[in-house]
Amino acid sequence: DRLAALVATQNDELTSIRKMLRRREQQLAKAERELRKLRRRFGLDDPDPEPTAAAVPDGERAADAPAPASGDVASDAKGPTATDVDDAEAEAPAAPRERKPRQGGRRPPPGHLPTEVERHGVCACPGCGGRVLQRDVETTSVYSVVRSYVTRRVIQRSRVVCTRCRATTTASAPPMPCDRALYDCAFIAWVVTMKFAYLMPLERMRLMLLSQGVDIAISSLVRVVERATALAEAVDGEHMKQLKAGKYVCFDGTGLKVVMPGQPKAWDGYLEVYTRAELTVFQFDVTKHADALRERLAALRGVLVTDAESRNKAGAPGATFVHCNAHVVRSLEAAATSQPDLAGEGLAFLQVFYALEEEAKEAGLSCRALLTHRRRGLRTLRRFHAWLKVQDGSLPPNDPVRKTARYYLRHWTGLTRFMKDPDVPLDNNEAEREFQRHAKLRYASLIAGSEEGAHRWAVLLGVVRTAQKHGLDVQAYLTWLFERRGTHRARFGLSAAELTPAAYKAAGCPGSLTAAVEAAA
Repeated sequence: DRLAALVATQNDELTSIRKMLRRREQQLAKAERELRKLRRRFGLDDPDPEPTAAAVPDGERAADAPAPASGDVASDAKGPTATDVDDAEAEAPAAPRERKPRQGGRRPPPGHLPTEVERHGVCACPGCGGRVLQRDVETTSVYSVVRSYVTRRVIQRSRVVCTRCRATTTASAPPMPCDRALYDCAFIAWVVTMKFAYLMPLERMRLMLLSQGVDIAISSLVRVVERATALAEAVDGEHMKQLKAGKYVCFDGTGLKVVMPGQPKAWDGYLEVYTRAELTVFQFDVTKHADALRERLAALRGVLVTDAESRNKAGAPGATFVHCNAHVVRSLEAAATSQPDLAGEGLAFLQVFYALEEEAKEAGLSCRALLTHRRRGLRTLRRFHAWLKVQDGSLPPNDPVRKTARYYLRHWTGLTRFMKDPDVPLDNNEAEREFQRHAKLRYASLIAGSEEGAHRWAVLLGVVRTAQKHGLDVQAYLTWLFERRGTHRARFGLSAAELTPAAYKAAGCPGSLTAAVEAAA
């Protein structure tokens, strides 16, 4: 063990020396380039030997050929010499430098906000009390807030009698979430938006309503969330179908504590996320067993981007697995405390792949163009493979760098599939980022009140998150959805696929049906 530790220390020292020599070579090469530029600028001879005629291409040979005398015909035919061009550039005035847009600072309120103009005048001179004449107007724009409040909606429906057949008819009621509802679709949409978009627990929501003199019990707010889940559940199922039919699905899981009957403390449940692009679906399981996962993903034949965990492979036996390079990056960053040089070498290899991916994203590459761009890192990938084998064979068994190298070699196919398939992402960060809002909501709410409550948590969080990804006004979309899934469901006759956030966005519906009816009236 002492000998292995000594060898590892010497390897780190040799690596540091190699890096230092490489930096020195780069500095010398840079200094030589600067020296050549200075010699050309001041007209001095280039210290480098002249290349032979055979070694110089035709274009460079013509450019490097000595200029004829000023009286030669060739000089007049070819135009000004290099010296004349340098003199002209020296005499020409410098081009004005473009000003970069100012970063930071105070930004004025945007013009699309509702505007109220206030006019404040001066009646008399404050010094002598004399008459004043208006010279101009000083205008200032500031932010202001209109307090949100709950309103009482009174619905009056006319009852009429036919003069011919004496039949009685009552005007139809507006869309409601259910029969004999105490809360309309807009109120239910507000509750869901406050909890799952703005991450406010129901207790804090109740306090906000109490400040306006509206006393609604927590149990009533729970029933509101329950009704919203029943209305939105079909849309969440449609999102899952679309995810399975796509090119790939990013999958991950985390914990959610749940109150279970007969348990002395909160139960550690398991919340899963399935996402791709603008689609996100959450699913809750009481345990982490693969049975429920197998029911959801048994028919999946596409690509599943997930961790290299045995549960995931058992849950989707027919899928093609792609693993996460970000896990390897984090492992090497953690290993830098004990093996800084070796961990830095491993991170340098992975940073090449991430740099190529960033360039492709900025250029908007896809399909064959993206695959061609990624294949520029094949040489680095081969060197990385050789480096991993060296670390796996030379370091002690408990060394963190060796553990990471062994993990990468064991799952090499899943971690490098992005080099063969342009539709596959480099890591699973797309799924891990979706847990940020769940973690904040979990921090604010602590637990789910029951197993059914955890299921509602998953359904509504997924629908709200998908609406946010489409850039929608969440409350307007939910009001639109609930109006079409409530008491007027048969009248609209829309399927779940026609009620998704994508369908709402494609239809160009910025507000609710009630607002549209009122605007038309």
